[in-house]
Amino acid sequence: MTGGAKPPIRLLVLAGTQEARHVLAKLSGDLRFDLIASLAGATPSPLPLAAPVHTGGFGGVEGLTQFCRERSIDAIIDVTHPFARHISRNAAAASLAAEIPCLAFNRPQWRAEPGDQWREFDSWQEMAAMIPAGTRVFLAGGTASIEVFAKREDIFLCARALNISEYKDTATTRFLNAMPDADPNAEIALFRHHRIEMLCCKNAGGDASVAKINAARSLGIPIWLLARSRAQKDVPNVEFHDNVDCLLEAISEMGSVR
Repeated sequence: MTGGAKPPIRLLVLAGTQEARHVLAKLSGDLRFDLIASLAGATPSPLPLAAPVHTGGFGGVEGLTQFCRERSIDAIIDVTHPFARHISRNAAAASLAAEIPCLAFNRPQWRAEPGDQWREFDSWQEMAAMIPAGTRVFLAGGTASIEVFAKREDIFLCARALNISEYKDTATTRFLNAMPDADPNAEIALFRHHRIEMLCCKNAGGDASVAKINAARSLGIPIWLLARSRAQKDVPNVEFHDNVDCLLEAISEMGSVR
């Protein structure tokens, strides 16, 4: 380092989403930044990221705070899934404890369109209890939702999630250990194959898994969604962005004033 050049800003990017991969790809060639990405480790074969990766969590707020201090992290960039509220809360608390900023992406929700048979629920338990007997349900809610729906022995359940190889098909259940398909036509074919009559999933928003929503719309299937817990937008040290480009612009401005 010569001529008084300043060291790069070290960013911890909490990843695991399509938007996080985009952020890392955009920042990877910017010499103003030194990147570390973090993955929870839930996906067996995650797509490669444009940064060194820390896998497996941090050990709560204290662990994340210690990690930031030991690695001289200058800012946390939270680009996690909108239902990963636990790590987002930890990121906010750790940024405050470590006295560093946290920039967070708040992905916009999916919205009902004219003609949608659309309902939102505050819990999987509430949703599962309301399903009419005999309904053929496609569930895309992650592993935590499966036990709740599997208790309904009077419905047909086709559930798709990662890390569910321990679940075995029965006469009234099918378990697909897989990621969402990005092709609406493939989702339509899947729904038709299992004669699905209702889609149950999280209101995740974004493009990565919207194909199932579009497929259900095309087939006229009711769409029942788990509503998000309300994001706290008054958290000290956290700056929220609803647009990835705006998030990238804020990060760039951070690099410009360093």
